[in-house]
Amino acid sequence: MANWCSNTVEFIGEHSQFEYLEVLFTAIAAKEKKEGKGQLPLFVNERDSGYLFDTRWEGGILYYETKWSPNFEVMKRIAEHFSIGFIHRYAEPGNMVYGEATYKDGVFTDVFLEPEDYQLCGYDEESDTYCFEGNTYESNDEILEILLERKKAIKALQDANNG
Repeated sequence: MANWCSNTVEFIGEHSQFEYLEVLFTAIAAKEKKEGKGQLPLFVNERDSGYLFDTRWEGGILYYETKWSPNFEVMKRIAEHFSIGFIHRYAEPGNMVYGEATYKDGVFTDVFLEPEDYQLCGYDEESDTYCFEGNTYESNDEILEILLERKKAIKALQDANNG
């Protein structure tokens, strides 16, 4: 059985396109419920893989699951179809998959944690808590977010220096 990757996508661009996105993802969710299997938009070829499961559209944000890893190619096809961009946050803790991808003006960027980043999170079995840089956390979610934000800041600085 597959591990499930949680995906959250915020689309960026012309808000007039968001109504079409809401219709698309509401229809995908209904079709999934009816057929009991993951879905793709009709304009995305199966070879792109990355079916959407447990799809819901709430407050202009797309929430869904994929098997094992994020489905960047599918999201890029959707963005290209509607001439918009996106910010795609994803996590599959069981396989140390955690990151944020962006797609804007045809440029795709993915910032993600490496296995060595996960090693920075300590776990105390006695107290059932995580520790990081002298602080204690109930879960490692906040630690992973801190590490990702640092990587994004480093990437932005590198891009600024190269651009």
